[in-house]
This record gives sequence, C-alpha cells and structure tokens, in this order.
Amino acid sequence: MTLRRRILMLATGLTALVLILFAVPLAIAFKQSASDRVVRETQYLAQGVADYLSTGSYSAAQITEYVARVNSRTDAAITVMLPDGSAIGATLPDDAPRAPDGSEPKRDHDDDHDGDNDDLGTVSVSSLQQTRHGRIINIQSNSASGRALVRAYVDDSTVDHEVYERWAVIGGGAVLLLMLSAVGAEIVTRRLTRPLVATARTAGELGAGRLNARAPVSGAREIAEVSTALNTLAERIEELLASERETIADLSHRLRTPMTAIRLDVEALPDSEQSRELARHIAVLDRTLTAVIRHARLPQADRDHRHCDAHQVVSDRVAFWTPLAEDQGRLVSVDNDETDAVDVACTADELSAALDALIENVIAHTPEDSPLHVAVKRTPQGCQIDVVDRGPGLPPGATHRGRSDRGSSGLGLDIARSCAEATGGQLDVVTNDDGSNTVRLTLLAPTT
Repeated sequence: MTLRRRILMLATGLTALVLILFAVPLAIAFKQSASDRVVRETQYLAQGVADYLSTGSYSAAQITEYVARVNSRTDAAITVMLPDGSAIGATLPDDAPRAPDGSEPKRDHDDDHDGDNDDLGTVSVSSLQQTRHGRIINIQSNSASGRALVRAYVDDSTVDHEVYERWAVIGGGAVLLLMLSAVGAEIVTRRLTRPLVATARTAGELGAGRLNARAPVSGAREIAEVSTALNTLAERIEELLASERETIADLSHRLRTPMTAIRLDVEALPDSEQSRELARHIAVLDRTLTAVIRHARLPQADRDHRHCDAHQVVSDRVAFWTPLAEDQGRLVSVDNDETDAVDVACTADELSAALDALIENVIAHTPEDSPLHVAVKRTPQGCQIDVVDRGPGLPPGATHRGRSDRGSSGLGLDIARSCAEATGGQLDVVTNDDGSNTVRLTLLAPTT
C-alpha cells in the first residue's frame, strides 16, 4: 500500500471515528427532543380543547365543528367524550387503553382567586398512556354541563418522521465532513508525496547513469533535506567519475611514449613472422589506448547514448583476425547474414575490444588447427554473438577480472563481460555436446 493511500485512510478513518462518537449521542438526543416536543405540542392542543369545554357554553354542533377544525390543523387525533357519554372527533386506535375513571380531576387552574365569577370549570393535568404504535394524552374538563374527557393520540410515525429528517441532516453533515476530510487529506498527501516521487525518480535516473539528474528541493523540510542530500551525493559522484576519467586518460597518454618506443624497436627487427605478430599486437594496443582516451573524454550525454551496428563490427573484427587465423591453419567461418543494421547499446570501439579479446583467446589458447566460428543472431531485445572454438574450455570463474590459468592477465573475458553488462545484457560460457565451447555475448538494443 502506498504512503498516499495510508495517509488518506488514516485521515478519513479518524474523521469517521470522531463523527461516530459525536453523531450517535446527538442522534439519540434529537430523537428524545423530537418526541418531547411533539407530546408537548399535543398537550397544548388538548388543553385548549379542554379549556373550551370548561366554559360549558357550547352546543353539540359547535363542539363537533370545533374538534373537527382542530383535527384538520394538526397531525394529532383528538377525541372528546362528552358528559352524555357520546364521543366526537377522531377515532382512536383499537389498542387504545380505557379512559381514566370519572374521579374528580385535580384542579389545573382556578381563576376564582382574583374575585372574578367567570363560570369556568376545572381542567385536570394531563396524563399519558402508551399504546403499541403511539401515545394518548388524557385531560378531564369539568363544567356546568358535566364532566368531559379530551383524548389526543400521537402516532409514533409522526415523531419518527421528524427524527428521520433530523438524522438526515446529521448524516448529510457527517458525509460532507468526511468528504472534506478526504479532500484535505488528498491535497496534503499530494503535496507530501509529489517531492518524494520526484526524489525517487531522480535516484532511479542516477542509478541508470544519468548523473546530471537532480531532485527538486521542495515540500516539507525533512523531504527537502533528503533531496538536498541526494543532489550533493550526485555532484560528488560526478566529480569522482570525472576525476577517474581524467586519470585514465592521463595514464593512457603516458603509455603512448613507451609504446612508441616498442613500435620503433619492433620495426627495427628483421622481417619475420614474430616481428609481424608483434606489430599486430602493438597496433591492437594502440587502437585500444585510443579508444580508452576517446571514451574517457566523452561528455556524459554522449556516454548515455552509445550505440553501434553489431553486424558491421563483427564483420570488421573477423576480417581483421582472419589472416592470423589462416596462418595458424584455422578454418574461420562467420554466420552473419544480417543485411540490416543490428543496433546495440555500446560503441563500436567497446564491442571491437570485446570481440578482439574473445577471438584472441581462441587464437592464443587453442590448438593452431582448431576452427573458429563467429555467429550473429538478432533477438527481440538486441542481438546475440557467439564465438565458438574447440579448445580445452575455460576454467570456473574465468569471466571475472584477473582470473586466468594460462599465464595471461585475465582481463580479456572481463572486458567482454563488462561490454555486455553495460548494455544490460550478459556473457555466458557454454560447453556444447560436441565438445566445442561457446562464449556468448548477449547485447541489448539502446533505449529510446
């Protein structure tokens, strides 16, 4: 899981936890508040009807019309049980409990204390009865006409409707806050991870050899410090490599003086097979030194975009070594039927040095009449070059620098291995079933 996703999940999870801790008690409080409010408003309606009945100055038609009007204006169902036992108004549910008995109600208000004779009766305090799907509020009213009972029914669905509306508001607010939290976390994580991704990309480019890559110094202070440290490291690596290239170039230049002296000495020798062979070796050494100096002096951009035609290089190197091989009685064969260029990610000098090392190993360390075969095969990733001989084979570890069992420097196969690995390929040594040995260079094509 990415850091960005972890931070996003952490922020939204904490926000959701806080919302749950606050929203659940708030929802419960809202439900209780809505229930109390609906009951209280219904009590007010029932008390108003009871106060009207306490006047005693109404006819049956008047009280019937009055109760019907009240019921039409409210969600509560109000029923009045008149003194004569008849009931008017809304119909109560079937599971409604019995009405309270006809005992003298408690006096709720008495205006006679001020000395006024208003002929008003008494109204009791309200009592509450629970039903399966609601509540009934009972208020008794005494007047000159007799005792009447006002019953107001409140359905739970009325309370639930208001509760659901409030819960919807709470839920909508919670979802909005959660979305704002996610958006905020996304913005923060983008600002946090973007410099990290850029720094990681720069590290990858440095690992690929592009030493001019630099990480942007931005973002949080800690991330900026990482970018600064990486840039400092890249500059130091570039300085060390530049110094190494200069050292190699200087050393190669210094070697030219003794090499020139050796060439003059060889040219002064009488013409013979040995003198001609020494001259060829000196020519190879001169060409190698020139390639080393040229490669060391290359700008980094040119070093990162190396390529050559393997088909042409193989043809040139086999042609160069064929006269010497024929002098030793060797049969030289080339399987190089490619007509189009076979592009690989190394310079012609590097590939020439690798092929020279492999072919020279065959000429120097196999019997003189042993055949030499070189094959080039195009692959989807680049090409494969095989150098096949019938010599004694190679010892284990011979492809590593300095490993040799024949008195040589052990650098030849290492040069070839380095050339292959520089392109992203590899060098393999295979012993075939027919007793022959194959040194295989797998070279990759340059990336675009």
